[in-house]
Amino acid sequence: MRRILLLALAATALQVSAAPRHDKDTLENTRYQESEADKAAREFKEADVALPAFPDTKSSGWFDIYVGNDFGKQPKILLDSISRAPDGTIRYVLNVQSQQGHDNLTAEGIYCSPTSFGGESKRSSYKVFGYGDPVNKRWIAPRKGGWKNIGSILSGADPVRGPLFRAFCEDGTPGSQQALQQRVSERAGKYSPSMINRSK
Repeated sequence: MRRILLLALAATALQVSAAPRHDKDTLENTRYQESEADKAAREFKEADVALPAFPDTKSSGWFDIYVGNDFGKQPKILLDSISRAPDGTIRYVLNVQSQQGHDNLTAEGIYCSPTSFGGESKRSSYKVFGYGDPVNKRWIAPRKGGWKNIGSILSGADPVRGPLFRAFCEDGTPGSQQALQQRVSERAGKYSPSMINRSK
């Protein structure tokens, strides 16, 4: 009797192992096949955008970015320079003034990743496209002009671009220049609601 019971259990185990595997039994979508068009749409391709006109550092269009009371420099962003590039990045002109009042201009871009997961997708990052030469009123291309991941910025490694990332990238990226400017005014200034809430 015991031998018959063991044989029956063995036969049942064979039937279970031979049963076809269903897609619903796995967490992976085994039916989806990514097309070349889908893959190309997912991959980031930097757009070739001309550098903006060299700005007037004395104009009234600059907005003070608040980093912290202990930060010795004064970063500013030119509101009229903020724009969406064809590749989805946000381009802008930044001026990080020294304590002595010297201008340090950069033409930059921020890429806001649509997902927080790594994988093969491009991560949120920023890039300097040009350094300002205030004497000759021109932009100078950087020697190393690659994109730099933003992950370490939020930990305080880059205090200036952290507020810009929070303004441009958190809660989705606005589509219009006016909405982008409003985000900066609301989130990157000293008396913005987000800064007031953080200090409590």
